[in-house]
Amino acid sequence: MTLPPDPAPSTSSSTLCITVLLFAAISFLVYKFILSAPLETQTQAIAPSSGTVVTPQRNAAASTSAAPRASRTINSSSGDNSSDDYFNYGTNRHPSHLIPPEKWDKSTTSLTKYLLNGIVPFRSTPANGYETRLQKELLSNDLIVTNRKNRARIFARLFSLTATDDGVKKPPPNRGANIVVTVYPSDASCDKLQKALMLLGTYYNLFVLVDGSDLGGKSMKEQREFVKTFREEMIHINTQQTKAESSHQLNDQILPLHRIVFLSTTAGRVAFVRQLNGVELVVDGEEKVTKELSRFGHRVLVYPKGGGGESSALGKFLIP
Repeated sequence: MTLPPDPAPSTSSSTLCITVLLFAAISFLVYKFILSAPLETQTQAIAPSSGTVVTPQRNAAASTSAAPRASRTINSSSGDNSSDDYFNYGTNRHPSHLIPPEKWDKSTTSLTKYLLNGIVPFRSTPANGYETRLQKELLSNDLIVTNRKNRARIFARLFSLTATDDGVKKPPPNRGANIVVTVYPSDASCDKLQKALMLLGTYYNLFVLVDGSDLGGKSMKEQREFVKTFREEMIHINTQQTKAESSHQLNDQILPLHRIVFLSTTAGRVAFVRQLNGVELVVDGEEKVTKELSRFGHRVLVYPKGGGGESSALGKFLIP
């Protein structure tokens, strides 16, 4: 007598198939509506109420200018880092020289709207429109006109000497272009240099490199103290000044702290400029640097070294 086949295997197979199909359907729904959601939707879910979000940078040079990391950035202008340091770990943070979040468009959820090749562009910084705001505060009608005349004289000094390989002179870069200027440790107190950099920094996206070749023999503590002191003196942190007195000097709106970079070698300066996207002019006191950068197509100007203290070579060159 032949017994009928056991139906159990068929039932088990059907249950397994249904389970697999359900798992596949759930996986698809999770991927479709959660994992593959647009970046802005995900950002809205995790962004703080102020809308401040840090985006990754392309390279080290770009991060220097756009969003310095918390581990490298210390606000030395105040002892209370919890309130003044925008870059404390775990807090809402944004580049200090970016237009404040309360002035952003309500739909903004990411800094990518403001970054250009990893750099905060000139139009999104307080340096843009600084002269107009200062003129209103001083109730002066000729400040902008005076600055334009002085800036034109500096341009005449700069761009009459910069030429391409075929000897044809180029016009000045457009307003808001990235420019890099090298100064020396003894130059911070030069009034002419202060005025020249103020005029350049309110027209271009300014980066200042400081020749740190003399810091090699100092201890780490001494180096940090020197860098801190130089930066504070360069942009007049903790200095009491009236608006009229500071109208021709640098401040952190024109030149943020982290855009004053110390480099100990000429090779380091060359590497910084090459990694910084979109540099349209380099002004340096070392012919070795300018020749090396010229090989890579950069527009460069070498100014005569010398002077110091109140007689910066670059200051005297730009404002005779």
